[in-house]
Amino acid sequence: MKPSRLFFFFAFMAFSLSLSAQKKGDVNLDKEVDISDVVAVINSIAGSTTYKTTADVNGDNTIDISDVVAIINIIANGSPDEAVVAGLCPDVHHPHIIDMGEAGKWSCCNVGASAPWEYGGYYAWGETEEKTTYNWGSYIHCDGSSSTCHNLGSDIAGTQYDVAHVKWGGKWRMPSFDQIKLLLNCTKEWTNVNGINGRKFTAPNGGSIFLPAAGNRWADGTYDVGRYGNYWSSTQYPDFSYSAYYHGFGSGGGSLNGYYRSYGHSVRPVTE
Repeated sequence: MKPSRLFFFFAFMAFSLSLSAQKKGDVNLDKEVDISDVVAVINSIAGSTTYKTTADVNGDNTIDISDVVAIINIIANGSPDEAVVAGLCPDVHHPHIIDMGEAGKWSCCNVGASAPWEYGGYYAWGETEEKTTYNWGSYIHCDGSSSTCHNLGSDIAGTQYDVAHVKWGGKWRMPSFDQIKLLLNCTKEWTNVNGINGRKFTAPNGGSIFLPAAGNRWADGTYDVGRYGNYWSSTQYPDFSYSAYYHGFGSGGGSLNGYYRSYGHSVRPVTE
């Protein structure tokens, strides 16, 4: 079958299926699974590299017609809640509070996500809304450059600058440097949940959380999706006013270091 006929055949099939779906299959990262994702995969098969990190929907390390079929099945039937299947959550009513023992109590989901494998929002440190462009010019807690960063305090947990607290309320907050350090004492595994790469942490008490490798935002782009995860702490980096502590990781391991506050990173809340 010619590529043009192949496109219209599968486009028609996807368009005719109107049931809602989970976020697995969101190839173009617009937070919906629909015909535009079918188009994105077909373009990837034809040679486009725009969505090469997300077009392998079925996780077989090859981008081909089977990924188009996988998206059509998701649109038609939805995808199972892999968080329950993987033993991360007791049921489908996310977010849950996951007891990680000495590491404290963590949410099963990122801020802006409705399931453990969803990337959620990307936030500059101390900001509480997503935006189109991430740089020093758009960062609201400086005067246009890294050398003019405002002092928000040594730790913003529970304040007006804490996106987890602002968005979720109650006792939810961003994790501190010390809390992430304790989390790093847990067993760590680079794995895949619902077709999404990320890092799974398992505490001695059996509690587990999965941090998807959501990449990061800078300028008007999204980078390293599926390859690296970047998660803010609530703690200011003491040596440089333009940096805050974050946990960065990939398939080869991770670290807890300082990074530029103006970048858009993920946030995984904690509570008491």
